[in-house]
Amino acid sequence: MNTGKRILWIDYAKSICIYLVLLGHAHASQPVTDFIYTFHMPLFFFLSGCLFSFEKHPNFKEFAIKRFKGLMVPYLWINLITYLFWLFAGRNFGEDATISTTWYSPIIGILLGYSKQMIHNTPMWFFICLYFLEIFYYLLFKPLQKKSKSIKISVLIVIAVIGYTNYAYNPYTLPFCLGTAIVGMVFYGIGNLIVHNIQIIKIKLLHIILVFLTMGIVIFIAHENGYIIMATNNYNNYILFFIGSFAGICMINLSSNFLSLKPVFQNIIIKHTHYQQFSFAYVLFLKRNHGICLSHTGRNLIRQNSS
Repeated sequence: MNTGKRILWIDYAKSICIYLVLLGHAHASQPVTDFIYTFHMPLFFFLSGCLFSFEKHPNFKEFAIKRFKGLMVPYLWINLITYLFWLFAGRNFGEDATISTTWYSPIIGILLGYSKQMIHNTPMWFFICLYFLEIFYYLLFKPLQKKSKSIKISVLIVIAVIGYTNYAYNPYTLPFCLGTAIVGMVFYGIGNLIVHNIQIIKIKLLHIILVFLTMGIVIFIAHENGYIIMATNNYNNYILFFIGSFAGICMINLSSNFLSLKPVFQNIIIKHTHYQQFSFAYVLFLKRNHGICLSHTGRNLIRQNSS
């Protein structure tokens, strides 16, 4: 039997990340920015994987069309609108006025998914990246649906190695953010594999200890590995990137689980059903869409399997 229900800790995880992204793009100090960028994009992919299910999408064609409408159609429309605004007004003001770029460079960026060239709306890279990530994930893991988790994890390890090979030895940027999609698929897959096994820890002291422990790891990795930019497939030390990413994912999930235990926070989510949408709009108007990607990680409705 399958039942659909909202998972509160995912709502909290999304909310926390929205404001971390906002802080990261609000001229915070470099250590704070390095801390946030150590894990925030891997967490987006992880949450997307948590909300994916082959059970909800048994047919590939229907899934591909649905995700195209949900990701690529907004990608094209929002890019068109913001490009026209940039072309006729935006590039004449603020930081954009100091950057020399041709009128057609952003168009190439839009068509090929090159974030560096999408100067009019850089964060839109996440849409096209997530679309191709999900398409390849579906094709790769659908045949493995009934296989053991150890086999699926082995495949994810191979994907991580492919991601490293591309990062370390390929001097060219792959179109459609495929380089980032390969690496992001590891976090997406882990989220998809373990979402039903995530347990809420009800021991407050243990919760607090684990949050500070994982936070300490993220702080250390951020100091050692510096500024990470997944949009351009830049990870500095690849191993430290993964350690910091998973530590950050654990930190936010532990914090979110802890908040979900508090009735006062539960009531906030229950009463304000459009809380997330308001947050997306808030970030959209304040910081050039840097938080809008969270609205496309997936619907927070998980089908719980009886098994």
